This record gives sequence, structure tokens and C-alpha cells, in this order.
Amino acid sequence: MVEVLMAALLPIVLQLIFNRVLFSKYLPVFITLLIMLFAFDGQNQPFYLQATGLCSLMIGYWLGLNIYKKQARKMK
Repeated sequence: MVEVLMAALLPIVLQLIFNRVLFSKYLPVFITLLIMLFAFDGQNQPFYLQATGLCSLMIGYWLGLNIYKKQARKMK
């Protein structure tokens, strides 16, 4: 249960933090994906955890894209 919760929330949080700090669209996705693969041994996790993490990564990307668009409007 803890693993599913961690797989669901951690990519979203990482995505939002990196997006807020780096002011980029694609670099936070790449960094979060690398953290998920290497730090949490993503290749050897069960399929349901990989799918949960991937869905969470896509949700985090969407939320981060909204932040990026708001920041771009403020910069004009």
C-alpha cells in the first residue's frame, strides 16, 4: 500500500518542484524519469507500480505545464 502511494505522489511532487525551479517544459520530466528509474529501481518494480508511476508522471507534467504557462504570461 505504501509503495502504491509513493508511486502515485512522488512523481507529481518532483515534477512540480523541478518545474518551478528550472522554468523548463521537458527537463523536469527527464529528471523525474531518471530519479524514478535509477533511485527507486523502476525497472525491477512490478508492472502496477510502473503504470501508477507513469500515470502520475503524466499528471505531474500536465500540472507543470500549467505552471509554465502562468510563468510565461507573468514574464511578458
